[in-house]
Amino acid sequence: MTALLTALPDLVQVDLGWWKVAGYDLVQVVSPRTALGTAWIVWHGDHVLHTTDTLPHAGDWVASHVTGGQAR
Repeated sequence: MTALLTALPDLVQVDLGWWKVAGYDLVQVVSPRTALGTAWIVWHGDHVLHTTDTLPHAGDWVASHVTGGQAR
């Protein structure tokens, strides 16, 4: 999570299970398909862009898109 906070210094907790960063919303939802019982959805406006198991993974996804994606 430390790397995430460094890459995205504007990560702000809005409510329990809801974070905002770089214009994206990271929202935790109940998901019986994951081992932890929850999933994280990355929203931008009214579009779902990505789903993942943890907040750090959701933040890493945003960070990679904000910085232009992964190196090739």
